[in-house]
Amino acid sequence: MSNSLRRILTAVVAAPIALGLAYLGGVAFVALIALIGVVGQVELYRMARTTGAQPNLTGGVVLGALVVVTFGWPALWPLAATWLIVFVLLAPFLLPQEHFLPSLTATLAGAVYPTGLLGSLVLLRTARSPSVSAETAFWLVVTTFLLVWATDVFAYYVGRALGTHSLAPTISPNKTWEGALGGIAGAGVVAVVLYVSVLDLLTWPDMGALTLLGGGISQIGDLMESQLKRSTGADDSSGILPGHGGVLDRFDAMAVAAPLIYLYLRVVVGLF
Repeated sequence: MSNSLRRILTAVVAAPIALGLAYLGGVAFVALIALIGVVGQVELYRMARTTGAQPNLTGGVVLGALVVVTFGWPALWPLAATWLIVFVLLAPFLLPQEHFLPSLTATLAGAVYPTGLLGSLVLLRTARSPSVSAETAFWLVVTTFLLVWATDVFAYYVGRALGTHSLAPTISPNKTWEGALGGIAGAGVVAVVLYVSVLDLLTWPDMGALTLLGGGISQIGDLMESQLKRSTGADDSSGILPGHGGVLDRFDAMAVAAPLIYLYLRVVVGLF
């Protein structure tokens, strides 16, 4: 089976599950995002160990999961803060002395990237205001998903078909400017369709901004993860997703797009 076919089959199975749990919201969606974040976090820790760092798996994973959970239920912030303080106090006894600083840094960083950043999807799903109902919040999450997915698909296939000018040859030699522009164009198509169908509470300039955030700047997240892999000698963060690599390989752009889209809608648009 070709790699392209494996990519398609994995997406056909995974996408409806993600969208279905997003529709359900609540515990189901929080659990999905926490799971995605934690698996990506474990992959990051695996790469970090090749550099000599020894991140504490339990301490970091629980902290990352708690961050996501508190985005859904803010009253639980004291629990997350308590876990963080307890871990910091115990870190001298849990982490190796020889590599203490990189081990502590990697442990805490993993709770932020990717897990904490992906938690902004929960903030989007639970957002409420006079103009944002539960249904609208669902469509905002769907918009974020589709913008990033369309960017990935268009960038991959346009890059393969037309790519000749390398985007960042020292970081990811296979990525091209043509592919990057194709990704933005794909996100633009999705933005237009969503605006005329379900997101008329936004404006055309807003959709243009979301296209640039979800389809343009988000691709830097892909380059960031490529740099992580290059620095640790990894081809993929793992092989858990056939045709796609690891969870971190698939959600590196989402970890950038989701918080940017949330902040834009909250701070710039004032939607909630």
